[in-house]
Amino acid sequence: MITQEVLTEDARAMLEWALRLYRASPKAVNFLTQQRQLFDEPLRVGVTGRAKAGKSTLLDALDEEDFVEGHTSDVDAVLHLTGPVRAEDRQALQGNPLPVNTIVVLSRADELGGGRVDAMTSAKMVARRLRAEPELGELCQDVVAVDGLLAVAGRTLTDDEFDALAALAALPREELDELVLSTDRFLNPSLEDVVLRQGLLERLGLFGVRLSTTLVRRGYGDPSRLAAELVQRSGLNDLRLAVQLHFTERAPVLKARSALVAVETVLRAEPRPDARGLHAEVERIQVTTQDFRELRLLAALQTGRVALPSEITAEAERLLGRGGTSPASRLGFGLDDDQDLLQLALSVLDRWQAYASNPVWRRAQTDAAKTVVRTCEGIIDTLARH
Repeated sequence: MITQEVLTEDARAMLEWALRLYRASPKAVNFLTQQRQLFDEPLRVGVTGRAKAGKSTLLDALDEEDFVEGHTSDVDAVLHLTGPVRAEDRQALQGNPLPVNTIVVLSRADELGGGRVDAMTSAKMVARRLRAEPELGELCQDVVAVDGLLAVAGRTLTDDEFDALAALAALPREELDELVLSTDRFLNPSLEDVVLRQGLLERLGLFGVRLSTTLVRRGYGDPSRLAAELVQRSGLNDLRLAVQLHFTERAPVLKARSALVAVETVLRAEPRPDARGLHAEVERIQVTTQDFRELRLLAALQTGRVALPSEITAEAERLLGRGGTSPASRLGFGLDDDQDLLQLALSVLDRWQAYASNPVWRRAQTDAAKTVVRTCEGIIDTLARH
């Protein structure tokens, strides 16, 4: 089985081969040189979505090490930002040939819950419902609800801001409820400290003020505790986990795929007889590499191009890495002991070998089962080496 290290070197070799072959074409050389440079850089993630979807705020909330933002024409993966998912979002996502490299982010999630104190709970329920929706599941890998403004405020909350929130929380309940009922009431010029409240509104939004004062009332009585709780409730940690599972853990595979797609682009744009060997080798890598088989099958299962019996589809997607690529994530159990995981993997392998030899299944289904079998064999090989 080809390791990710070998896949990386194979993809790099294809770029170098293409550069030698097309050295007389300035356009191809410029394009391939750029792709070679990008290949050696960290994973590039494009951030797409409608205007005012909160892109800048979300990027401010994320750490620089989460990923490198790329332009949509040269990225390895995509975060698509939206509020409520609309027809235009679905249309934009339909242009992506590989839904397993896309996460949909409900980036102003508090608005989905009407700005109530429990708005993020409601938004996360919406995300779970959308994640399970077959139509949207065909277009992306995951759906995550995030309040970027709340996340940024939590990460950078100052002592002065905490003191201002604590002072608001100390007001009589009826008075505070009346004050945070609307922006106009919160910024009533007849009240004291309007400038201070304006600053809180810009930093937290009205939902953030409501939530923060409620949390202070419930005992989050120092800046660090409140800040950590705001980050947790913002959904930022959920997004980071999704990025880690779907993008970071698969970074070598996604980057290798981008490199091979770049070579294919040149081969299609400038076909030539002496490029047949390169074309054949690129095709061989794409067909024989198990990581690519997994990505293709995941996409096929999500888009309905391949349909397995409903009772085993979720297991197939999990084994293929939809929830993460570690053995424990693929097997779906929180086991720490490699020997326990190994025994589980062996039993799963037996089951999928039986599926692969099922005489009543169609060819596409048995081929899919064979891919899962190879995945199980890879898991067993990984565990046996540890």
